[in-house]
Amino acid sequence: MTGWLVFGASVRGPQHEQEGSPCQDAWAWGPAGGRGVGLCLCDGAGSAAHPEIGAAAVAAAVVEALRELAPAGPRALGDAVRAACAAGRQALLREAEARALAPEDLACTLVAAVAWGDAVAVAHLGDGAVVGRRRGDGELVVLSAPDRGEYANETWFVSSPSWEARLRVDLHEGIDALCAFTDGCEGAALARGRALAPFAPFCAPLLEFAAEVTDAAAAGGEVARLLDAEPLRRSSGDDKTLAVALLRASP
Repeated sequence: MTGWLVFGASVRGPQHEQEGSPCQDAWAWGPAGGRGVGLCLCDGAGSAAHPEIGAAAVAAAVVEALRELAPAGPRALGDAVRAACAAGRQALLREAEARALAPEDLACTLVAAVAWGDAVAVAHLGDGAVVGRRRGDGELVVLSAPDRGEYANETWFVSSPSWEARLRVDLHEGIDALCAFTDGCEGAALARGRALAPFAPFCAPLLEFAAEVTDAAAAGGEVARLLDAEPLRRSSGDDKTLAVALLRASP
């Protein structure tokens, strides 16, 4: 049998440390339908009043919805992750109502992935990205790229009335590893040339490290140390979240 190993971390960025504000990123993961695995990363909008609340609520709700869904096979993964994102949006709206806040006060982006065997469906709203490794040849590919909108510093949020029209859902097959990250990691993890591509010196060692992991919690601690190390602190002052998933044989 095969299964997915998942680990990761969120850390507060230097800019938020200086401001005394909390980490506005959140992530969660869990089983999906008994045979798959789901994960979700959310980046709270810096312009929102309480983005960390929205990010945590959406990430938890998406993963919980994926836990309850039981897709019949890989081809149903896209519908499952789309429905889970809708559950995440509803969680944000409920949280806003319970706190007497506007949904925009909890604004966040969303990167969700659900895997079944070597098929991965990715749902994406806003910035951040997902990089995958092809099974067989080991090629690193961008499974979902950032979408920042038409203007500088613009992106799309779960709180927006047009969220569903902006949500991108794609199915990829033959994937045996992936890393998903919020925009604080983009400068380190993506190479910008004529076309956006994974920066192999950053992504490849992460996936190689995953193959050696025996303790996911300890591996998450290593990710936190990587994200909070000086090279990534210099790369971006923003909060950073990175989740790694690897398909491997069960012991």
